[in-house]
Amino acid sequence: MKIIHLFLAAAVLTTPLVAGEEHRYDVVGKLLAPFINVLAKNTRNPNRAMALTARLERLTGAAPELIGTQLELSLQYPDRLRIHGPILGENLTACRDGQQVWVTPGARVQALLNLASTQKKLPKLDSAAQLEPFRLPFPEKQLVFLPALFQVKDAGSENVDGETCRVLDLALMPELEKSLKDKGWSARVWVRATYQPARLVLTRPGWELAVKFASVTFAPALPATTWQAPAEDVLSLDAPRFRQLLQAIVR
Repeated sequence: MKIIHLFLAAAVLTTPLVAGEEHRYDVVGKLLAPFINVLAKNTRNPNRAMALTARLERLTGAAPELIGTQLELSLQYPDRLRIHGPILGENLTACRDGQQVWVTPGARVQALLNLASTQKKLPKLDSAAQLEPFRLPFPEKQLVFLPALFQVKDAGSENVDGETCRVLDLALMPELEKSLKDKGWSARVWVRATYQPARLVLTRPGWELAVKFASVTFAPALPATTWQAPAEDVLSLDAPRFRQLLQAIVR
């Protein structure tokens, strides 16, 4: 691994740079750093939570009425996550608070569980199942090499809501992609002058997701009300039942 790291670092350092323009790998590093710091176990950064709002522009297989709907994501290390948006074909809100999960509208999710049970597609319940804390998908000691794990190409600049953004195309380095089950992932990201994303298009063969970011914020923690369930039409799930639901959806 050390030889690979040295090779990647050398490739970055020797890539030509347009005069007066910040190196594209530096831009990627500054874009990713706040997100990584939220999930890193060993960090001195005080921001352990983030909240973002985006609008769905394209999603393969999504119903037409869901295009243009709002996506909301709130995450707080180590085990809190709330998502609102087009899930399972309609607008749902799902929230994890430690080992507990709630979903609304609960009637819709309960109907899916009932259907899966009737069709005998519901996996066996593992009463000992637990939800793991959030963590990065790679060793933290490799964070310094994170930008170099991507092939980054400049794609010019474009205006997004009156703000000039730098456009970058990203793909995983071939050595890293070989280790993944799903291959062919790529992304195009529009980066604001503040190093926050303005738009993201994520693709793999036969699938595409495009979102436009309205806001991205980082904080030491989010308000406690973020994780509170509404009073009506809520389905509460413990960790074993939630993992069973996820397995049924994947199937």
